[in-house]
Parts: sequence; C-alpha cells; structure tokens
Amino acid sequence: MPDRREPGPSDTPFAGYIDVDRDPVAVPARFFTEVLPEITSLGELRATTYFFRLVAHAGGPEAPIPEPAILADRALREAFRVDGIPTADTRDAILDALDRAVARGSLLRVVARSGRRSVSWYFLHTPVTRELVQAIQRGAIAPPKAMWVDDLAPEVTADPPTAFFLYEQNIGPLTPLIADRITRAMDAYPQSWIEDAIEEAVTYNRRSWRYIERILETWSQQGRADRPG
Repeated sequence: MPDRREPGPSDTPFAGYIDVDRDPVAVPARFFTEVLPEITSLGELRATTYFFRLVAHAGGPEAPIPEPAILADRALREAFRVDGIPTADTRDAILDALDRAVARGSLLRVVARSGRRSVSWYFLHTPVTRELVQAIQRGAIAPPKAMWVDDLAPEVTADPPTAFFLYEQNIGPLTPLIADRITRAMDAYPQSWIEDAIEEAVTYNRRSWRYIERILETWSQQGRADRPG
C-alpha cells in the first residue's frame, strides 16, 4: 500500500530564502566562533538564535525583550514542538533554554518590578548592554521606556552573577574546556551549588575547577551541612 502519512518537517524540501535583503537578521561573528561551538543543548541553541530575530525586529541589539513575548513567540514554540515536547511543557523548555543562555553569558536578564508586577527582560550580551544594565542598577540612568508601566520607571535588578562570570572573575580564564565542564555541572547540580562552590574555593584560595568539582561531589554524596540543597 502507498505511504499515506502526512508530510512532516523533514519530508518537505526547503523552498529557499525569500526577501533576504528586506528582512535581515544580524548575527554577531563571535556567536559562530565562541558561543556556538560550546552549546550542547538544542533548546539553548534554538532560544539563542531566535533571540537574534527578536532583537532585530525590536529595533537593534540593545533592545530589551520581555519574557512573555519570548514565550508567546509562535515560531519559537513551534521549533520546540519539533522534538515532540507536549504543548503544556513548551513554556518550561523555553525557560530552561533561556536559563542556559543567561548562565553561559550570551544573554543578560534583569527583573523589572512595578508595584506587585514583576517581569523578566532579556538583553543580548554586548559591552553596551552590560554597561546599560550596570548604569540602571546604579541609578545613573533610567530603564528603557519599553520597561515602564503607566509612565512610571520600574525598579530593575539583575540576576546574580552566573557561574561562568564568577569563575572568570575569581578563578581564571574561561577556556572552552572549563566552559564545557561548567555546563556539564549545571546539568548535575543546582546553579546555586556551583556558585557557592566557587565562593568556597576562593575562600580557601584553592582556585581550580578540579577543587570546585570535588566540593560539588562531596555535597552530592554527603549532603550540605551549611544549608539545604
């Protein structure tokens, strides 16, 4: 009998790019040389590449993107469903992918609070957006107008330092090998554990990833006496 199944994504050949010049999306060259080779999660790859399209449509690389807009993006949601992720779980899968991108340092995340309302906003991580976030936190400049609610500027706070930033600032250069080991640790331990382990390594002046790994392994096997895991 002939195969009567409906064609899927892999059954229909791509018809080619349309309107290449009229709808461009800029992707930094360093994404291909420094970020892409280190990404092991397909979800993180999808969320990061879709983010380039979102900022392009929002006005440029310095534009903040609200989390609800990312979660509601139809094309991104469809991309996650290709893997067979149930519709009900798509939101959590996208949030996990964003967490990974923030932890890697390719995206910056801040929380804007206006009264009882809190919204997470994401920036493409560039020197300009990093300085922007720091200046907002110092109170040197007002948050971008896109974050305002009813003509009132929100209170903006950034996520605590990620494991990647903490390592680079306190332990040593973030080589591709170390970045891969930190990524693997993020799959095995809570991010707060990794950050605390780095802090403990600094406290005892044992500045190596191997020492940090031993701390994590000990906590995993024996539990943490200082605080709940």
